[in-house]
Amino acid sequence: MLTQGNDVVAIGDVHGCASLLRQELEKYRDSGAEIILLGDLLDRSPEDGGARAVLEHVWAIQADPGAYGLKALSVIRGNHEQMAIDALAQGETGEASDLWFWNGGDLSVTGLLRERMDWLTSLPHYLIRGDYLFVHAGVRPGIPLEQQSMDDMLWIRQPFLGQPHGLRYVVVHGHSITASKQVERKPWRIGIDTGAFLTGKLSSLRISPGG
Repeated sequence: MLTQGNDVVAIGDVHGCASLLRQELEKYRDSGAEIILLGDLLDRSPEDGGARAVLEHVWAIQADPGAYGLKALSVIRGNHEQMAIDALAQGETGEASDLWFWNGGDLSVTGLLRERMDWLTSLPHYLIRGDYLFVHAGVRPGIPLEQQSMDDMLWIRQPFLGQPHGLRYVVVHGHSITASKQVERKPWRIGIDTGAFLTGKLSSLRISPGG
């Protein structure tokens, strides 16, 4: 029988890299861990049909994580999911659609996303596991968690990347590709976006949050 532990595996920005995601997830099959995808599943895919393949694989695991030997698979909302939500709500023309398009919006999945809009709009902006806060982009330093802007959680870079945020959690995030293209550890944050769509490297981080 599979032992259900408290381990969490965070995976950085996928951006339609379906093959890399499958390879990364295979490392944790039968681990009993919870997988947390840090957002930006969509757009900029180097593979034909990559975003669709990513979404369909994620949904399959979410429907039956035990079949993959996992506790659960959770997805955090990224700025690319938010741009898709805004564009689909506005229609094919308008500022929201333009913003998504100019940020690599994958129009081939619009029909699929419309069918799963309830799932898309239910994606949380952050998750807490023990002493770790999982979020797509980061948080604004000096602001209590309950007062954080959702836009900052989706888009922020500075001052979050360069200075301690003051929260009691270590923040695990994606969004900003690390300069070294390796997982970047600071006392207040761990950045795991290694630019999969550019570098061919999708990074993950296994954590035992305790509490």
